[in-house]
Amino acid sequence: MRVLLAGICNTDIELMRGYYPFRGVPGHEFVGELNGKRVVGEINAVCHSCEACVSGRPTHCENRTVLGIKGRNGAFAEYLTLPAENLHAIPDTIETEEAVFIEPLAAALEIQEQIQIASADRVLIVGHGNSAG
Repeated sequence: MRVLLAGICNTDIELMRGYYPFRGVPGHEFVGELNGKRVVGEINAVCHSCEACVSGRPTHCENRTVLGIKGRNGAFAEYLTLPAENLHAIPDTIETEEAVFIEPLAAALEIQEQIQIASADRVLIVGHGNSAG
């Protein structure tokens, strides 16, 4: 797909500083255009055949690539590739400049799918979102 807009995140900066051994084109926050539609994408591309994938835990895929972070060139290019299953169409009501924040928002909200947090729970957030995928 053609990249329309890419965001810069601290992970990209840290990768360039050597935080994680990445070679290639960085960038994982993006809005692209595919077949005339604007899309964003889930950055983890899974194999569907390792033990984690087969047992229904694709977020723990042993062979995954991660857009602009691990084994897959990212969005700081004119074009990028991701599996079609990773892509999500952007409604016309969301501007491209807003849609570029969908990936970091999704990453922040993913924790709620992994654990239950009650209103009475005390939560400590440590770090600044730096991840190697």
